[in-house]
Amino acid sequence: FPTRRSSDLISDIRAWSIGWFIERSHQDKELVSNATIARQRSNNFYMKIKGIGQNQYVKQNMLLFFTSTLLLSLMFISFLGGSILGEIMTPWPYFFYAASALSHAACLMLPSLLLGLLVSFIRPCRYSLWLQTFISALICIACFLDNQVYAIYRFHINGFIINMLLGPGANEVFNFDTALYVQELAYLLGIGALSVLAYWLVRLVWRFRQRSYATWGLSLIVGMTLFAHVSHIYGSFMSVAGIVQSAKLLPYYFPTTSYSLMNKLGFHSPNNLAVLKQQPSGSILYPRKALETESPKNLPNILIILIDSWNKRTLTSETMPHLYQFAQEEQWYTNHKSASNGTRSGVYGLFYGLSCYYWEEFDAARMQPLFIRRLLNLGYDIGIYPSATLENPNFAKVLFSQEPSLRRSTPGKTSLERDERLTSDYLHELRQRSQSGKPTFSFLFYDLPHSFQLPKELNQTFSPAWDYADYTRLNNDTDARAFFNLYRNTCYQTDKFIGRVLDNLKVSGGLDNTIVLVTGDHGQEFNENKHNYWGHNSNFSDAQIGVPLIAHFPKQESKQIKYCTTHYDIIPTLMHNYLGVKNALEDYSMGKLLSDSSSRTWHLVGSNLNYAFIIEGDTILEKTAEGNLDVYDPKMKPIPNYKMNAKKFNEAMARLNAFFKH
Repeated sequence: FPTRRSSDLISDIRAWSIGWFIERSHQDKELVSNATIARQRSNNFYMKIKGIGQNQYVKQNMLLFFTSTLLLSLMFISFLGGSILGEIMTPWPYFFYAASALSHAACLMLPSLLLGLLVSFIRPCRYSLWLQTFISALICIACFLDNQVYAIYRFHINGFIINMLLGPGANEVFNFDTALYVQELAYLLGIGALSVLAYWLVRLVWRFRQRSYATWGLSLIVGMTLFAHVSHIYGSFMSVAGIVQSAKLLPYYFPTTSYSLMNKLGFHSPNNLAVLKQQPSGSILYPRKALETESPKNLPNILIILIDSWNKRTLTSETMPHLYQFAQEEQWYTNHKSASNGTRSGVYGLFYGLSCYYWEEFDAARMQPLFIRRLLNLGYDIGIYPSATLENPNFAKVLFSQEPSLRRSTPGKTSLERDERLTSDYLHELRQRSQSGKPTFSFLFYDLPHSFQLPKELNQTFSPAWDYADYTRLNNDTDARAFFNLYRNTCYQTDKFIGRVLDNLKVSGGLDNTIVLVTGDHGQEFNENKHNYWGHNSNFSDAQIGVPLIAHFPKQESKQIKYCTTHYDIIPTLMHNYLGVKNALEDYSMGKLLSDSSSRTWHLVGSNLNYAFIIEGDTILEKTAEGNLDVYDPKMKPIPNYKMNAKKFNEAMARLNAFFKH
């Protein structure tokens, strides 16, 4: 916005416009008359530019923007005072939050500024300030209401809340005393009064100073924005609880993270357990009650085998003969669901028995899985055998930081080489580990089906088969057989590796005292729903969250189990039945015992940003990253005008947020 100091710039614009209009006049071969017209047009253009720069209402719009931004940022800071994060806040997180509050408030107030400026450009008058004040008040009120929603549900206003307000049972959930309505109205009127006060403050400042302070205000906002994002890059990498958890108080605030950059710069995240225990837990309550334990008479060995991207249609006698036979001999859970449609959330849900909704909070609070803690307390020898690296996602830190000799990766140029290597290493080391007299826990994580990479000679079992996964050829009309055959060939090789493991346990007699669980981190879709979905991480239908689960529990009979089970059920089953934990399951997990056939409706899948509830009839209620509520039937057909049961949703959210302090 031009000021007296921008006169040189305006002169340049004026000279340029005169030259442009004269050149245009030359082209029309009417030099004298058109040059005169050009000067008139240029003068009009110059006066318009100058008028905008000298428009007092434009400058007052800017001043009101800064004042409203300050008001909203102070509201955000008051939200921190009303939270339970005080014990984890230190000076640096306080500075970070104040900077974030100011920069995010400026972003949220930007629409009010733009509308005010638009009116000032069209017709300079006081109406532009009134409009801007009104919109600023609405933004402040919306943020105040959002904070109340967040205090209850631990998420910000989204499609779930709007649908719940309009759905059946809303009057049972939102049934408040009259005094509470009066109190709420008083708060809203107070926020409106503060917005009006900001307007009059702007008018008063303008009357005596007639300055917009644009340079100072914009410099402060840009500086605070840079400080906030740089602080979050470092704080999130180093798991500074005050920074990570306080950022979540701001509605739809997504500060920058850059783990790869920090690694390249030579920084190292704190994986040492002694360091991880130094900070308080902040808003986390895990477990909800202290563990009550007893010493089991017999500690079984435990083996968990995880297959990345496992489509359950491959568990057949042709494609995976060793695992198919094992499923026939043991307990085969045919309606099992992962905790998500991606590796990060699926593996997290399996080891914690909780939704990945908690990842950031647990990571910042240095919360490690109770399952791993219990194994260490009982003296288990822990062996982790990943094919892909454990650094991305950072399972090394989030799941296994308590294991001092953690194996973070496996040598090999391809997934096939790494999967073969981890199998051989496990079998070789198992003999040595068994001689120690300690019970063993082993985790084998195969990656080959996820990679779709095979040498030509191993890609012949099922044909015709693509040579590689060419996603550019995929559409809703693509015949999936050749692509699926490539995938089946990878599963066939994976089955050979796992067959070696199972045969070794059978021959050695180790199966008699070993719990074996074979499942996938998530599914892999080949357009089963006929809506052009391929792979994973794109929807929450059974094609992407449904995985096989084969379980061997010593001395239990083989059977096929058709009721629904989930990844959340695995850890509580092991803890309760075999590791001597006597607590109620809800003290440390969101799951049930695998032997419990009761309903798993309102099963939560996904992460804190994009998640869904799987309810009756496998209907999918998905909250998108944008905050919308999308509803689908089991085959991903949208369900329009869906009315959610507010009471059941409220109960589900209470279960979800059970591990936050209140």
